[in-house]
Amino acid sequence: MHNWMMMNRYFGAYLKDYLEGKGLAIRTKIVAVSVLWGVIVFSAAFATENAIVRVGLLAVALGVTIHLLTLETKRRV
Repeated sequence: MHNWMMMNRYFGAYLKDYLEGKGLAIRTKIVAVSVLWGVIVFSAAFATENAIVRVGLLAVALGVTIHLLTLETKRRV
């Protein structure tokens, strides 16, 4: 599974850069955070009525957002 993910033509390069500590391009960060929040807000609004689950979803989204934004920003070469 690891080899398949690392060799995947769509996201293998992103994983390699992340694992090597090279960071993420600003566009990748923007897309990732936007998709993350879109899915989390949709899930919190429509997939559950449980307030604890909603708070948990938002906490996870906040944690992932902080992690992504604190990664080094990869410059174009």
